[in-house]
Amino acid sequence: MAGRGRKKKNLSLEEELTALAEEMSQCEEKIKELTSKKKELRQQIEEKQKEALYQAAVESGKSIEETISLIQENVGQGF
Repeated sequence: MAGRGRKKKNLSLEEELTALAEEMSQCEEKIKELTSKKKELRQQIEEKQKEALYQAAVESGKSIEETISLIQENVGQGF
């Protein structure tokens, strides 16, 4: 009788382990999805920043080369 109780307990532990493994797998998939979404959002932010920088350069009336030169000068001066 004691053996049966132990076997049932082991089975429920195995079932718990299986359920935990499934839950971990689902979490790993969710992490992959969220990581992909994070990458996509960062790319969108970068594109918006590039566009804003380009628009600022155009609106300044300076060429892209002049704008780049000004930025490089400011970086060299510690700005």
